[in-house]
Order: sequence, then structure tokens, then C-alpha cells
Amino acid sequence: MKQHRLVLQGGSADRLRIPIELLRDMLGAVQDGARHAARFYVEGLSSQAGPRPRWLEACTAHMVNGLTTGSAVLDLEAPLLQDVAPEQFGGQQQQDLFGEANEPIGPCGSAIDLFVRVLHQVKAGNAAAVHADRALLESCLRLARLPRGDFNGVVLCDLEDDRQSVELSPADVPRLEALIQDTPLPQAVRFTCLLDTISGSRQTMLLRAESGETIPARLGPSVDPEQLRTLWNERVLVTGTAHYRPSGSIQQIAVDSLHRAEPRDELFAHIPFPPSRQPVFRSLPHDQHSGVASFVGTWPGDESDAELIEALQAIR
Repeated sequence: MKQHRLVLQGGSADRLRIPIELLRDMLGAVQDGARHAARFYVEGLSSQAGPRPRWLEACTAHMVNGLTTGSAVLDLEAPLLQDVAPEQFGGQQQQDLFGEANEPIGPCGSAIDLFVRVLHQVKAGNAAAVHADRALLESCLRLARLPRGDFNGVVLCDLEDDRQSVELSPADVPRLEALIQDTPLPQAVRFTCLLDTISGSRQTMLLRAESGETIPARLGPSVDPEQLRTLWNERVLVTGTAHYRPSGSIQQIAVDSLHRAEPRDELFAHIPFPPSRQPVFRSLPHDQHSGVASFVGTWPGDESDAELIEALQAIR
């Protein structure tokens, strides 16, 4: 088991008094964040329809084994991911398709460690470096909003490595709210691309755009995995739902259907960026021979000034 500590800063210095609702919310926020972080690490999305998988329940079977006076200090025990879910965390399978979003975890890593990793990314302030979706960011915001009343901050600690501790306060709330607001909502997409890589053990694959960029995708229940064998390294038309990161890049496409692309499907060859990130128009460079400058101030006829003035006077 991995030892963590959760500290709600402030409160009475001589005795522990914490509202039951706040204690419940504090433990619930950590549990919820750890679940979302572990699922995001393995599946690329932190929340999906249907019951939670058994491996996720095993990874987040946390225990409270200590409560200290002063600030509300709770000692937690978290299962080691590689012990309770070796198929998901014991090898490199999950890193094949989700690359930089899944930096390897150590043999003593826990789901809380994954949650702390995301919290550090959020506090660094670089949206492009935050590997999370909206549901996971909502869990971060839930924890940051906890301190209230006599309490002014919350700290999630690694008892074996203090460098991994992270502190949140109400000052972090606006940053998290902005990240959530900037994260595009999922949208239905049609995308023509190359079926580049197929996982042999998971319902995942990599799609390659014309630009060379690779995009992770996960098969929905309506897609027959055997169909992929005949389409590998072929151009396919994918329909499904695109999920985005705070930076606006695609985190994953949840595939509802795919088939070999036809010539008319090349219309959908561009990467499906969210509408909020697409420019209303594309400006072009102008000079004296193009755009408005090519006709403003220029009389379209070939009359001389004298002939033009004479014609205007005749109209009068």
C-alpha cells in the first residue's frame, strides 16, 4: 500500500473540529479525482457511460488510517496500481497509443499519484501541458473549492517523497474554471484518415492525418474489431465523437463506425478541430495589386480628367 496524507489547512490549533459535510466532501474529492485520473491514464477518457470496471474499483480502494488534530490531517492508504491491476499498469500497453499523455508510473505508484500529477500540471499554468479532459478537471476544481470557513487550503502529500506534494487554495479556483471553460465540449465528427496502428490487446488504434499527426481512437461497442484487420494501412472514414484537451487538441475519438474511404470522403480529410478554435476567416496578404487597394482611388475608365469633368458638367 502507498501512504498519502490529506491536509485541510487552518482550523482550530488545539483540537480537531470539522463539519461532517466538509470531511465527506474532502474524501469524496480525492476518491473522485483518483478514479478519473486512473481511468484517463488507461483509457484516454476519465469518464464513460456504463458501470466502472473492476480494475478501477480495485485501484481506488483507499483507506483512512489516521486522523490528527490541528489542521484536519488524514493519513490514507492507496493500493499499488501494478499490484491490483497488472493488466492495465504492469506493462507498456497503455503507453503505446496515448504516448506523452501517459508518462510511466513507478512500481510504487497509486491512483492518487496520477491525480497529483494532473494537479501539478494545472498549477504550472501551461494549458498545452495539461493532460486531462473536462471531467478530470472538474475533479481538480472540486478539491480546490473545498477550503471554507476556518480552513484556507488543502494539501495532498506523498509521505515517501515530499516533492510530490501539491497544495490548492481558493486562489487556484479561477485558473481551473478558466481551463474547464477553454476545454472544448465533445463533438460529433467525420474524419478521413489512414488506419495507422491497431492494438492487439485493446480496443484502441491510431489514426494518421494527411499532415502526419497521429490521433488516438477507441472502438465503440458497435464496431467489429475483426473488421480492422482488412482495413489496416488503408484510408478510412471514421465517424464518432471527438474529445478534446484544454489546449484544443484531440485527446481521443470514440469511434461509432468506420469503413474504407471513397473519393468523395476526402472532403473530411482535415483534422476535426472544435468550432471555437477555428478562425472565422483566413486573412491573405495584400499589396497595391490585390484586395481593396487594387481598385480604391482608381477610376475604372480610360477617360482623361478633362473629359471626365466635361461629362460631369453635361449631366448637370
